[in-house]
Amino acid sequence: MSVEQTATTRRVTRPRLLITQVLAELSRFATAQEITDILRERGTRIGTATAYRNVQMMASQGEFDVIHVNGEALYRECSDQHHHHHIVCHECGRTIEIEIPGLEQWIDKAAKQLKYQTIAHELEIFDLCPKCAAKHAIEPPLSVGTSPKDGPLTTPDDTGRRRSNK
Repeated sequence: MSVEQTATTRRVTRPRLLITQVLAELSRFATAQEITDILRERGTRIGTATAYRNVQMMASQGEFDVIHVNGEALYRECSDQHHHHHIVCHECGRTIEIEIPGLEQWIDKAAKQLKYQTIAHELEIFDLCPKCAAKHAIEPPLSVGTSPKDGPLTTPDDTGRRRSNK
């Protein structure tokens, strides 16, 4: 949600505006403490408790996405307001919004087969982005399937034929 949209949906306080601006500039998830630290580096002070209270409230209103990593909540302003997932770099936190064709149907089918009723789901993929992988000399796979309906992921072997990564 943009700063302009924020102003039209509810009363805008200075802390909410500052938090929204910080998250709009980041391409990764951030903790409330990180947001507070960024604001302090810019010479702006808001209390840590104020930051926590505001990001939690704004996330509960759907203004930010939230994920939990090692028991800590991380927040991100997403450009895409419909249901989506993220791939997050485990090292630098760079985050990309992704859609996985067929995933929703696969989840519904799996739940039905197991006699569960789907209420909600969250999927966050943690990996290394190309930049961080390069620092560790880890090469990304050459070719991967694009959705659960494609079956197992595959990569070409030395002969150029596909082999399963099972």
